[in-house]
Amino acid sequence: MLAVNVARGDSIPYTPAADLSAGVPVFLGDVVGIPTSPILAGILGALVITGIFAFAKDDTSGPVIAAGDPVFWDAANSQVTNVAGAGFKRLGTATEAAGASTSTVPVKINDGVTLPAALQGRIWEAVAANKTLDIQDVGKVMLVTVDAVVITLPATAAGLDFVIANGGADGAVLATISPDAADKIMGADLAGVDNKDRINTKATAKHLDYCHLTYGGADGWLVVQERGTWAAE
Repeated sequence: MLAVNVARGDSIPYTPAADLSAGVPVFLGDVVGIPTSPILAGILGALVITGIFAFAKDDTSGPVIAAGDPVFWDAANSQVTNVAGAGFKRLGTATEAAGASTSTVPVKINDGVTLPAALQGRIWEAVAANKTLDIQDVGKVMLVTVDAVVITLPATAAGLDFVIANGGADGAVLATISPDAADKIMGADLAGVDNKDRINTKATAKHLDYCHLTYGGADGWLVVQERGTWAAE
């Protein structure tokens, strides 16, 4: 058999750091996920990433949305608009027109948008406090959502492989990866010194910057891939 189906691809496994209400958009980079039922903090749930959803809009003063318009999420007001604004994230494309007095608009989410390949096919877990990883975190994206969180790596061992991503807004979250005292973080143009952190500095951080590390032998960890600006301690 040349291909084996492993997932339908219409949802992402996701563990929130705080309780998450049904219908509240969660942005993973440019990809939006919608929980169709509440997810409690620390409990694995799912975010739907395909399909058409009806979103609330202002039904007193507009906007007027035409079918085919890009639609953006205004988190401060928990509603959508077809006008890009500071802090607004694109949800997708309106599939029907919605007049000024219409209270909802159907939107095809994530049209033409995909996650970076390194982040696909993994369970996502939001991290809002310092965390030490273990073998149960292999296959996950550890999404740092709070400033100055330190992700501590276990002692290097065969089979261990981790992805740490910055889940804050651009320039809002410092994320630090800290190896075991006897381990290095190695890779292209890295000196590879024992017990030296890998840091996604807040001033230059972008939402969904990530670092993918895997077992690099007895000496420590190997950086397979990074996105964004990461610095050695």
